[in-house]
Amino acid sequence: MNHRILIGIIFISTAALTSPGAAKEGNLILSGHFQSSDAVKRLPEDFELQGDATFGVLGDPARENNGRGVRLLSGNDANKDGRHEGNVSTTIHNLRPSQGRWYRLRIHALAQDGFQVGEDDLYLEVEFFRDGGKNSLDHVKKSLYELVERDRKALADAGTNRNLGRATWRYFDLEFRTPFPEVDTLTVKAGFGHGKGTGLRSEFWINEIELSPIAVPADYTPPQGGKITLGKDALKLLAPLGGRWYFDPRGGDRNAPPEFNSANADRLYYLTDRLEAPFAGNMSAWLRKGYLDPAGNEVKTDRLVEDNVTVSLTKTHLVIKSKNLPNHPTAVFPDRTRSLDGNPNFLQEKYSTWYIPLEPKENPRHAAMKDRSNNNSALPRGPIGVAVNGIVFFNPFDHLLNEDAVWRVDRCCGHPSPNYMYHYHKYPVCVKSPWADDGEGHSPLIGFAFDGFPVYGPYEAKGRLAKDDVENPLNEFNIHRDNERG
Repeated sequence: MNHRILIGIIFISTAALTSPGAAKEGNLILSGHFQSSDAVKRLPEDFELQGDATFGVLGDPARENNGRGVRLLSGNDANKDGRHEGNVSTTIHNLRPSQGRWYRLRIHALAQDGFQVGEDDLYLEVEFFRDGGKNSLDHVKKSLYELVERDRKALADAGTNRNLGRATWRYFDLEFRTPFPEVDTLTVKAGFGHGKGTGLRSEFWINEIELSPIAVPADYTPPQGGKITLGKDALKLLAPLGGRWYFDPRGGDRNAPPEFNSANADRLYYLTDRLEAPFAGNMSAWLRKGYLDPAGNEVKTDRLVEDNVTVSLTKTHLVIKSKNLPNHPTAVFPDRTRSLDGNPNFLQEKYSTWYIPLEPKENPRHAAMKDRSNNNSALPRGPIGVAVNGIVFFNPFDHLLNEDAVWRVDRCCGHPSPNYMYHYHKYPVCVKSPWADDGEGHSPLIGFAFDGFPVYGPYEAKGRLAKDDVENPLNEFNIHRDNERG
């Protein structure tokens, strides 16, 4: 079986395999999205800001639908204390070791073009407490700035529209284990120090903070010695569904539910070199003010759509039902301010059903693009595949058939078509994957072409982009094979 990798890339996953059947996903920070409706105008009470940090609308709301969040100001001594540093923090109480001791702290963030810090001082941090938060035990900290700088250099696209800046949204993760079973309280923090940002675009935006229990990583070695080996051995705990798909019964009924949705997406696994749950966290989305509803009426108030994506399986196909709502920030459409290209189209909630073959087969008459202009019409127009968040892929060109569409898309590499369907023209940097893609290993599954071949993120191995792989190079269709993924 083949796997496909999109060109024109910017970010996606790696990290440890988590064992099925252990800790259940779910954000322990109830207000971690910072907004639940238009009525939320201030920082939720369970968060605290320090130093050069503020809360509010992220960017120009006439240009982008970023919502509200925390702004870390690397170029502005907002509190006049002579230092350029700041953070946002929140505390989680009543943890119990019986519920598991492994967690993932994840933020959804954007480092503007002019955001800069010295000494790599952009970080995620967790402090551990016992006795209801009275006694501090230890802490763990991860620097993020190297990832920001790496993406700026390695994954930049010169064709990106510059009106919004070249910065894009991505996830940053810190996975950790509580050091002692007595830990009952965590304080999580995202912040920076040694700020030296320049210009108007010198902020680090955060519009989501998650703290989720996770299962024990497969490569975790306990301090007392011994190796926990779950990996593919965990397949015996799962129920096969066809192709590379498996259901986690968690010790219960091995018959899969007729439909997977936002409540059980973390029990649907896809087998690569590990078991991934690609739809987890990707099933729900917001119907935003200014979008159109299915009847064509303009939406006046933000509304959460839990069933934006649902999935089922037949004997031959993975069936993805989508309402076409992106689960990440977008530019404002119609683009009346000409932040991009003046795109006149709305973003609409639209119902689609996509049938993905469980056993993909190559078309014997397939043809590759012969030149950069697609003059042989090898690439079909319109939808050619679908991401795990329900948004479709188009080919790299827009209505101008010989011109790369990258300059016409928003920070998350998408925009709406004339029939109001939001879609991606390049690697969708904002797609949420099971692990943060920090270039430490092979990227995860992010979607499927309609012929059934899986689409992966940009990395082939640690520090190596697939497009630069000389040992196992991509062919003219941007496909190659390996022993684990076919």
